[in-house]
Amino acid sequence: MRKKYLSIIIGALIISISIGAYTYVNYKIDHIKGMTNIIKKNRYDASKEVNEALKSFDITKKSEVITNIDTQSNIVSLSFEGIKNKDTMEKVVDLLDKYNIKATFFIPGIKAAEDSSIVKMIKEGGHDIGNGTLSGNNNMENLSKEDLILDFSTTNKILKSITDKEVELLKCNSIMNNENVLASAFASGNKYVVSTDHYLSYQSFKNYEQAYGYIKNLSNGTIVSIKLDGVLNDFEYNKEIVEEKPAIDKQAGIKENKEDKEDKEDERTITEIVEWVLKAIKEQEKVAVKLKEFPSIKKYNELNNIGIYNDGPLNNDKLSGTIIENMNNSNDSSSGKYEDNKNNVDKIDFKELIDKNNGMLSTIVSRFYTTQEALSYTFRGLSNENVLDNVLASLDKYNAKGTFFVTKNEIINYPDRIKKIVGAGHEIGNGGITVSSDLLNKTNEEICKEIYEVDKLLKEKGIYTNSYMSGYGYSNSKVQEAISTINKIKGLENYELITYTKAPIISKYKDMNADQIIKDYFNVNSYVSLSKGEIVYFRLDSDLFKDNTVISNLIEILTENYVKNGYVHKYNKELQTYYLSTKPLNYSIVPLKDIQSNFESQSNFGRYNILTNIKSMEMKSYDEALKMIKTNYIGNEDVNLEDFSDDEKLNIDKTGTIDTNGESVIFFTFDDWGGDPIVNEILNVLNKHNVKAGFFTISKYVDINSGISNINPNLLRTIALNGHDIGSHNYNHELLDTNKAELEKSLIKSYDVMSNVIGDLDSLRQYFRPPTLLLKKEGLAAVFESGYKYTISGNISTHDYESTSSQEILDAIEPGLVEGRGNIIVMHMNNQSYYTAEALDKFLTNNENGVYGRKYKIAKLSDYLEQ
Repeated sequence: MRKKYLSIIIGALIISISIGAYTYVNYKIDHIKGMTNIIKKNRYDASKEVNEALKSFDITKKSEVITNIDTQSNIVSLSFEGIKNKDTMEKVVDLLDKYNIKATFFIPGIKAAEDSSIVKMIKEGGHDIGNGTLSGNNNMENLSKEDLILDFSTTNKILKSITDKEVELLKCNSIMNNENVLASAFASGNKYVVSTDHYLSYQSFKNYEQAYGYIKNLSNGTIVSIKLDGVLNDFEYNKEIVEEKPAIDKQAGIKENKEDKEDKEDERTITEIVEWVLKAIKEQEKVAVKLKEFPSIKKYNELNNIGIYNDGPLNNDKLSGTIIENMNNSNDSSSGKYEDNKNNVDKIDFKELIDKNNGMLSTIVSRFYTTQEALSYTFRGLSNENVLDNVLASLDKYNAKGTFFVTKNEIINYPDRIKKIVGAGHEIGNGGITVSSDLLNKTNEEICKEIYEVDKLLKEKGIYTNSYMSGYGYSNSKVQEAISTINKIKGLENYELITYTKAPIISKYKDMNADQIIKDYFNVNSYVSLSKGEIVYFRLDSDLFKDNTVISNLIEILTENYVKNGYVHKYNKELQTYYLSTKPLNYSIVPLKDIQSNFESQSNFGRYNILTNIKSMEMKSYDEALKMIKTNYIGNEDVNLEDFSDDEKLNIDKTGTIDTNGESVIFFTFDDWGGDPIVNEILNVLNKHNVKAGFFTISKYVDINSGISNINPNLLRTIALNGHDIGSHNYNHELLDTNKAELEKSLIKSYDVMSNVIGDLDSLRQYFRPPTLLLKKEGLAAVFESGYKYTISGNISTHDYESTSSQEILDAIEPGLVEGRGNIIVMHMNNQSYYTAEALDKFLTNNENGVYGRKYKIAKLSDYLEQ
C-alpha cells in the first residue's frame, strides 16, 4: 500500500515538473521567435543595452516596487495591460480623454513593434507608457537573469524607439519580492516595478451598478489594472478581493468553445467596462493619479507619520507638482483660512534659518542643463480669462504642457482658473506675492515668508511644486539666498529659482501680430530652433495687445516652427546663396517638473552638472611641438605648405590618412557647429547604422560664460553621450595664421569650456581640426604647445555645406577612398549642411551592401589614435 502511495506521489511530481518545464520552454520558444523578428528591425536591436545591463547587474541594486499605498487622499491609479486592435485602443484613449483621466499602459514589446502607431497614440493622449515585457508571459521569476535582462532591455528599447522617452515603469507576472526580477529590472533601466492585487477584464462587470460598487469599495491609494486582452489568469484572479469580484463564473471565461462564442452577445466589451470604471471614478470624486506619482505620495506618508506635516501630501526628492487632493474640496477662500495660513508662516523662525544658511545662494535656472529632448513654456498672469483660454487651447493642440506661476492674489481670486489649468494637465508654480521690482528691496526674511506662504496656499489646494519665479523673473542675491534658505525646510528641499532664456512678450512689440514678433525675436539668423532645456516665458496679462489671440498664435507658430520642426539653410548653386528650409525636430514641451526630476544616468538622458574642477591639457615646449608636427599632424594633399622649408615639407604628412595595419577604414568627421535640427539628424543616422564618428566643435557655442544668446552645451553633451569623439575647431574658428599669443589663448579655452560640459565622459579628445584646413608653421606649433595630441585634416573634403544634393556629396567621397588605410572624411554640422545626413545614410547603406567593392570598417579616430 505504501508503495502504491509512493508511486502516486512520484507520478504527481513528474507531472508537475513536466508542466513547469513545458511552461518555461514555451516561454523560451515564444521569446526567441519574438526576439528574432525584432532584431531584424535595426532600430529595435538592443544588443548594446543588454550587454551594458549584464555588466552592471548587481543583486543588491533593485528596482523600487510601486504597490497600493495607505493614504487619506481619495485617490486611485489606473493602469492597462496589453493592447488590442487600433479601433478599440482609440475608443479607450477617447474615453480617458472624455473623463479627463490619465493612466499608465503596460505594453508588451512585441505588440508595440508590430504596430507602433498605437503606442504613439497613447503617448500623444498624455498617458504614460510602461514595460509590459516582450510578450506578457507568466512566471517570470523562473527565468535566469540573462533571460530577464534580454526581455526587459529589448522591450525598453522598442518602447523608447517609438516614444523617444526612457521607460521607468515595468510590470510583469511574477512574484514581486523576487530579488532576481527586481535586480534585473534595475540593471535594465527600470526604476520602478509595479505590483497590484486588483485586476479587471471584459468579464468583470455585468452592469454599471456593479462597477460603481467596486470603485466605491476600493481603499484610497489602490492600483487598479485593467487587462485589455483576454481573461484573468490564475495569478491575477487569485489576487482579487472576494467581495469585489462580480458574480461571474471563472471557468466560463477560460475556455473559448462554441458555447462561449454563442454567448458573446451577453458579454460586455472591454470599452464598456472601461467607461463604467471611469464614470464611477468621476461620480465618486476620486482623483486618478498616474502610477509614477505614487512614490511621491508614499514619501509624504512617511513624513506625515512622524509629524513633520499634517496638512496634506508632500512630494519626494524626485517628483514635484503631484496633485493628490480633489480641488473641488479645496476652493474655500474665506479670510479665516488665509489668516490661519499666515499664522502658520509666522510660526517659522526664518531669521534663524537664514543664519544657518550661512549666505549660500541658490543657482538661477534660466535653462536646464539636460540632454532630455524637451523644453518648457512658463506663464504668468491669469487676469485675462480669454487670453488664458486661447493659450490652453493652443497648448492642447500640440499636446504641450506648461507651468503657470500663480500669486497669492490669484490663488484667492481665480481658483476656478487654476482648477482649469490643472485639469488640462499643466503644472502650477509658486509666483510669490510681490510681482513688481519692489521684491528686490525686501529683506531676505520677507522674501522667504512670501515664498513659503504661497507654497502653503498651493498645498491646501493639493498642488505641489519645486519652482519659484518672481514677477517678470526678477532676481538678485537676496532672492537667491531666500531660495537657498527655503531649501532647509522639510518638504521644500528641492525648490529652484526659475527665470527664462527667452521672453518674447515685451513692450517693443506693442500691437504687433504673432508673425511679426516671431520674425524679429526669433530671427532665423540666430535661432534655427529652440534647444533642449530652454525655458520660454509668456506674460499673459500684458496690455500690449488688443487682440486676445496674439499670444496663443505666437505659441502655435513657435511650437510648429521651432519645436516640432527647425530651420536649416539650403544652397542654391545658380544664385550662390542660401534659402530657408525646415527639418523635423519633434521636441516635447513639458512642465518644469518633468525636467527638474529627470536626471542623467547610464541609460537615460536627463539633467547633468556643469563641471568646475576640470583638468586642462598639459603644455609642451616649442621643440616638442616641432617634433610632433612630423609625427602627429595628419594632413591634406591640397593644403598650402609655403610656410614650411623644403625639408619640413618632405617630413610633413600630406596623405590625410591613418595607418590601420592594412585595414580599409573610414573615419567620418564633422566640423563647425550647428543647431539641433542638423546635428540631431546626423546623430540619428549614425545611431541607425550603429557607427561612431568625430565632431570638431567651435566651442564658443557651448561656453556658458560666452555671453551669446544661442549657446547650446546640451547639444554637445548629447553628442558625447552617444559615444562619439569630440575635438576642437578652436574657440571662435580662429585660423592658424592668428597672432600666436591670441591663438594659444583660444586653443586652451576651447578645450577647457568643452571640458566643463563633457569632461566627465570618455568623449573629449585632445584633437584639433584646423579651421578651413589652413596651415601655418607657427600656428601648428601653437596647437601642440597648447597640449593637443593630434592635428587632423583628412584626405576627402566633401564641401557638403554648398552641395545641392546628397548624390553630389557621395560623388565627392567615393573617388577619394584609399584601400588598406584609414580614410578621414571631412564633413560639416553647420546649419548649411542640408544634405549631409541624407548623404551619410546613403553611403553607410551602400557600404553595408558592398556597393563600393568592399565593406569599409567605420570607426572613430580614437579607436586607432589612442592604441
